[in-house]
Amino acid sequence: MTQFKLMVDRTLDDGRFVVINDSREDAPVGTTFVEITVWASARIEGEFETEQIGSATAVALRLESVEFWRRLVDAVPFGHNAAVQLSGAGLKELRDQLARIPKGQYIFLSSE
Repeated sequence: MTQFKLMVDRTLDDGRFVVINDSREDAPVGTTFVEITVWASARIEGEFETEQIGSATAVALRLESVEFWRRLVDAVPFGHNAAVQLSGAGLKELRDQLARIPKGQYIFLSSE
């Protein structure tokens, strides 16, 4: 089973999220994401280094819809960004983390 990973960039005024698909495959509508992780990235001596900050937060967020280039599609294309609607347990936690994320740190959703 493929594990999908989306980087969550920001919240839109209509409540959707802008995400970037960091998976090697399209992330289909209906995917359930089970954890939120925060990663820090820094450039040290010309190389980027990343590390997970804190522990993962358990969630159960379902990918309900995907808008890509102003069209509703069946998946977040790999390597691209899209506006997505999520539902389920963990929406408040995701919004809270986005509201306070410092520069150089990034929020990811991971599926099972």
